[in-house]
Amino acid sequence: MKIIKNKTITWIDISKPTKQDIEFVVKQHKFHPIILDELLHLSARSRVEKYDQYLFLTYHLPVYDPILKTSRKAEVDFLITKNKVISVHYEELEPINNFIRNLTNNPGFKETAMTNTGRLMYSLIEEIINFSMRQLRHIEENITSLTQELFTGKEDAMLRKISYVKRDLLNYRIISRPQEILLNSFKHAGINFWGNDIAVYLSDLVGDHLKVIQHLENYQETIESLEETNAQLLDAKTNSVMQKFNILAFLTIPAVIVLQLFAVESFNKLFGDNDLKVFLTCLILVFLITIISLLIFRKKRWL
Repeated sequence: MKIIKNKTITWIDISKPTKQDIEFVVKQHKFHPIILDELLHLSARSRVEKYDQYLFLTYHLPVYDPILKTSRKAEVDFLITKNKVISVHYEELEPINNFIRNLTNNPGFKETAMTNTGRLMYSLIEEIINFSMRQLRHIEENITSLTQELFTGKEDAMLRKISYVKRDLLNYRIISRPQEILLNSFKHAGINFWGNDIAVYLSDLVGDHLKVIQHLENYQETIESLEETNAQLLDAKTNSVMQKFNILAFLTIPAVIVLQLFAVESFNKLFGDNDLKVFLTCLILVFLITIISLLIFRKKRWL
């Protein structure tokens, strides 16, 4: 637990909450028992709830997992009064740690960010949105790498890589999209709670989050185009291989006909009873027909 305060407001940050932490929160304000109970575990959805003297906010953010190669959901819960902000999260989060360092090491930033709890919430969520924007870099890097590999003849390997990026984008969208509705709800609840002076800051949060969504949509369009192009290249490669197999299969037809012809007893009598002569004649005919067929196919550019 970390506590940072100035003359007017206090920020209490709780990581991996225990029952003792919740007991401490109970002493800070008369929060609803159901909300206090929810602080001990993750919530299924993001939401804003307004009570008489405080707000309860559940915010989800995407965090990239390099082992699973996809984004997963992390959660921060906020209990907000006029003079306190209590944040609760269930793992160490980079944006929260960055914000703590900024408040600790930059007195000017602390003075601005902790003017009131509304400005503190704006600064906190702004840091989380900036973190979400930075989390998009690995997607951009993966897409750039795929673009460079597009015409290198590695269509099969690219298909797997594209699937990983698409899954990552899908999970990121599932986590981020609901926050757009959340921030709009927070804007209306915040104006009622703090007054119209906070409106410009909360509107700014909505706009900044929209930038994240726009980047997601751009990446989605790009990866779909890459997938389509890669599929076309893979189809062309498969068709080329199948064409060669068909031609090779066709080349065996004259040889089969010759072999079947020499299997006819009446035809073999033309060469007498000399089996070696029959064998050599059959072999030469098969060889000549195959070479002539190959030359014709090469001339027609079928091979």
